[in-house]
Amino acid sequence: MIPNLKANTAYAIHLRALSTSGGKDWVGSVTSQGEIHTFWGKTNQVNQHAAKPGDISELRKIINQKQNGKDKYKQVDEYTPQQGWQRQRMEGATPQHPISELVPIVDWSIAPPDISIQWDF
Repeated sequence: MIPNLKANTAYAIHLRALSTSGGKDWVGSVTSQGEIHTFWGKTNQVNQHAAKPGDISELRKIINQKQNGKDKYKQVDEYTPQQGWQRQRMEGATPQHPISELVPIVDWSIAPPDISIQWDF
């Protein structure tokens, strides 16, 4: 994932491939001004960038080449301006039942002594 995508990014995708050096990351994005931006580097060390004119259909062709080429890149994450990075959104999601809502069946601090584990044999 690239935390600082170019302004007006309309779509981005994060791909990763295995390599002898531990892995390669590639991020392709397209802006609403018709620019394709690509970022790449070793896994978690994306430090290269290139840009060229293009739209989403051209970006999809590049993505296809990456996923079906010899390195077999796999999708790691996807970005849209409305949703942000999906993986980040999933990791930041709150559970359906926060821990504060959970109530123990028996409160042992106030339970009478005759309430004990009853085995069903």
